[in-house]
Amino acid sequence: MKKNMNIGIIGAGVVAERIIRACSMHPRANIKGIYDVNPKKLKDVAEKHSLRPVDTYKTLLEDEDIDIIYLAVPPKYHYPIALDILKADKHFLCEKPLANSTEEAREMYELAKSKKIVHGMNFPTIYLNVYEKMEELINNGFLGDLIRIEFQGYFTHWPRLWQQNDWVGSREQGGFVREVVTHYIQLIQRLFGDIEDVVSFIQYPEDPQLSETGIIAKGSVGGVPVLINGVTHVGMKEELNFKIFGTKGAIYLRNWRDLLVSTKETGLEKLDIVEENHLVDLLDNFFRAIDGEEAKIVDFEEGYKTHRIIEQLLGRE
Repeated sequence: MKKNMNIGIIGAGVVAERIIRACSMHPRANIKGIYDVNPKKLKDVAEKHSLRPVDTYKTLLEDEDIDIIYLAVPPKYHYPIALDILKADKHFLCEKPLANSTEEAREMYELAKSKKIVHGMNFPTIYLNVYEKMEELINNGFLGDLIRIEFQGYFTHWPRLWQQNDWVGSREQGGFVREVVTHYIQLIQRLFGDIEDVVSFIQYPEDPQLSETGIIAKGSVGGVPVLINGVTHVGMKEELNFKIFGTKGAIYLRNWRDLLVSTKETGLEKLDIVEENHLVDLLDNFFRAIDGEEAKIVDFEEGYKTHRIIEQLLGRE
């Protein structure tokens, strides 16, 4: 029988609560403690989920019973805490983006690589059944020759109504490029290889503290064009479209979970795919990696490569 995995959580925001709920559904996951810099939020989340609150995150790092640290604080604060986690030799599951600059991300990746730990990131899309089906279609030649990849993101509100906090709407560490586009950059590079030749036009509001309101960008992967188009505060319901075009067929991933396919002979057809809790699957893969078994994880190298493209899209590299 495999041992339980004891987890310490740093950060008590919306996404952290999703991981907490996933832990409650996994038979091997045992949350040993949680920390947040906001005492009220810490108290509320700890009481809601019957968790042990601690006064400082270093209490979690010093606990020899804890196997894994999950870091879920705003990106601006990843770097110093991440270095402490890595120096404590804990297995490390990190929220995306990896850090708040390319330099920070590179140092985190290089230090993680030097440690005998499992390091991974919460890029959950690859654990969805629609992703597995999409990957299967691509590997089986459904597309034919790849000719174009597109992402389109239309946001009614930014920050989104379920994520109303200052940092998500800030130019320093938020915005939809970091929060949403990053998922699709990770998917593209995992499926097709590194993105190159990035050219980007970013729209910003007059307030220098606020994040971008639009992006039109292009790059290439293996010589194939990659197009990115996003805009906020539009008069329509939020819609995300990830489109892959080939000479034989096309694949659309709409709003994260709807997978549609088309060929020259047929119109768009939505595939009937049943989803399970993909975050439980993320945890399961992370645990298997710790066990030394084959596992599907997004490690810090992949996170760093994704981060570099995001910084290029934002004109920061």
